[in-house]
Amino acid sequence: MTPVTARKRRRGLIMTVIALAGAACLVAAVVAGTGARAEQARPPTAAERAAAAEAAVAARWQDWPAGQIFPAALGYTTGLLTKERARRAGISPHHDCASALAGTAVATARRDGCRAALRATYLDELQGVVYTAGVLAFPTPGRAAAFERAVARHRLPSGLRAYRLAGTAAARFAEAARQAATERQAGPYVLLIVAGYADGRPATATGQHRRRVFAPAAQLGRELLRPLAARPVINCSQPEWSC
Repeated sequence: MTPVTARKRRRGLIMTVIALAGAACLVAAVVAGTGARAEQARPPTAAERAAAAEAAVAARWQDWPAGQIFPAALGYTTGLLTKERARRAGISPHHDCASALAGTAVATARRDGCRAALRATYLDELQGVVYTAGVLAFPTPGRAAAFERAVARHRLPSGLRAYRLAGTAAARFAEAARQAATERQAGPYVLLIVAGYADGRPATATGQHRRRVFAPAAQLGRELLRPLAARPVINCSQPEWSC
């Protein structure tokens, strides 16, 4: 074999190897592209849907307008079984956890990773009883449940601070006027409510705790927390869902 012939054979082998390598790369690219398209086209798994739902619920305190979290009016039933409505007096512009809480609840909220504390104050239909409601957002349902248990053990003076509004019937509802408290937890949220008389009288001035007067607090809490923690209907074909 002449040197020229040998060189031609080597070049031919090199070209063949290059061609085979290119074909292999092309096949790999086609397979990868097919796999990617299949991944995009497959329906989301149950775990992915659940994760998307949990993320949507956890973000509501940021995504929803304050007026949606705290509606202008909430219905309740009195001890005399009459149907009445509590009307919103105002919503606090602040949402830091420490300023919304009192007593041991401040350190407990910090321990459990409280992200935000939204507050609004409501007046009963006769404007004689005031309710401050607070929605506290936590990283997980477990952390929210731990905080709720701790607050339930201590009650007042721990828990939520009263939010009074000048120029309204709730102007005198200060810390000393808190006479009752209730708490509920659902998902990553804890709903706290403190209640008292609109004239600002402290609990020591009444000489008694009239639970029946403040009983609507639990009903108001359910009305506020139910939509906030409700599981959404997931539609992964819509751009707002990440699943």
